[in-house]
Amino acid sequence: MTHITSRLSTAHLVWRTVTAILAGVAAIAGSFAYAGLTPAFVGDPAASFVVDSMPAAIVNAVRDAFGPLAQPASFLLALLVVAALFAATVLLALEIEVLADRRYLAVALAAVAVWLVATAATGAPVAAVAAAVPAAAVVAVVELAAVHDPLSVRRVRERLQSESETDAQARTVDRTKRATLQAGFGTLSFAGIAALVGQRRTPGEGVPALETDEQGARTEQQLLDDAADAALDLPDAPGLVSEIGAFYTVDINTIDPILERGDWALSITGAVDSELTIDYDALREREAERFYGTLRCVGEDLNDREMDTAVWTGVPVADLLEEVGPGDEATHVVAHAVDDYWNTITREALERSYLVYGMNGRFLPREHGHPVRLFVPGNWGEVNVKWLDELEFVREERDGYWEERGWDGTGEVETVTKLWSVDHQDDAITVGGHAYAGLEGVDAVEVSIDGGETWTAAELSPEPDAGTELRDVWRQWRYSFEPAADRHEVVVRAIDGTGAVQTEDPSGPKPDGATGWVSKTIEP
Repeated sequence: MTHITSRLSTAHLVWRTVTAILAGVAAIAGSFAYAGLTPAFVGDPAASFVVDSMPAAIVNAVRDAFGPLAQPASFLLALLVVAALFAATVLLALEIEVLADRRYLAVALAAVAVWLVATAATGAPVAAVAAAVPAAAVVAVVELAAVHDPLSVRRVRERLQSESETDAQARTVDRTKRATLQAGFGTLSFAGIAALVGQRRTPGEGVPALETDEQGARTEQQLLDDAADAALDLPDAPGLVSEIGAFYTVDINTIDPILERGDWALSITGAVDSELTIDYDALREREAERFYGTLRCVGEDLNDREMDTAVWTGVPVADLLEEVGPGDEATHVVAHAVDDYWNTITREALERSYLVYGMNGRFLPREHGHPVRLFVPGNWGEVNVKWLDELEFVREERDGYWEERGWDGTGEVETVTKLWSVDHQDDAITVGGHAYAGLEGVDAVEVSIDGGETWTAAELSPEPDAGTELRDVWRQWRYSFEPAADRHEVVVRAIDGTGAVQTEDPSGPKPDGATGWVSKTIEP
């Protein structure tokens, strides 16, 4: 009898563990269906915990290994952490039921425990119900299946008195598999439906047109139209203005903050004569500028696609600085965001910056920092702080969020030329892409089809009227040639507005941005 009981106890433990895991998955799915990607979703605090607690060495290793997929990988890890926590909670409830020998006790315990964990994590007790109910439902489904003796400890004891060890064990394991599979299929189906519902519940799917005066609307639309007219036809490459949905995004969040326009305010503090706080409506009342501006991520590899351009709408920061009077000793500014991200820039860079609230003639999208972000022309993307809420003037430079993790992307961007388009025609090959040199602008792009031995000037898209005195915008380039060999090593480089040739010296992204010439072997 002891031997039989031991074997059955092991089988029951496996069943309880699988049930607990399925309940944890159901809890996450229910939470997502109710909250979408918002702070009320149980994955949000877990994602923040993963980001905040992960050592810099691991952060950089994940980024090196996964590249643009580093954020999804981090989010998946966060969901695994949440699932494990919920599973442990439900397993504890199941164990208590066994010890108490009270059928259905685990259903109530699992519901209460999951609700408590979700509420503690998110601070949203109503939303936590959406996690607790599906978890308890999984336990209830399996418990109900046990009424007719699939896995019930009580029923197994009764059967052992009248059946052989072999018969009791076989029937128990068989019913265990069926009950587990039923609960598993049900959970997966629920998770699939929850994913669809949660996506619809996630804010920011649509980006409404920016409410602006007629002159402003014409100006923004004219910039968009001018860019469309001037763009070169390059297959597999964006135009001169990137669509909002295709514009790259990188930040420390797996779930972006939700901040309504009426709740936003910016404080200018620190070493200033008079601190200032301005809300969204007051910012919108100020005279705005519309301009082209390019952003490039410091963490991208040389020919990656984490570089884009948009038409931005915003207020020059310099207009506000006249009112606060920063002291001469305030040489740097720490830009703080609502998601606890921060970055330090020079005062000089801030004075040419903008408080941006519009993108391509629409309200700034959530993933790009709605309602207001900082735009610092000519600087790496990490400097352009999203969800901005404070500008703190300081007397010395401070490490920013990424600088504390071994990066140094607070300065101006490195010149880069991308080779994104290769178009095979009947008798020729056309290559093309984009070039960007920050504040200096791009004066020329040169192409070599023999590995850098000889160079020829490429066709450039017209330099746009950026809407400002700055040349901080990319240009497209295009070059056609007739192949004269089995393969050509195509190399590209840019020349900026000062006449400086893009450096050939190769470097990886870390710590201060990738450099070098992009090359690609092309066969006819």
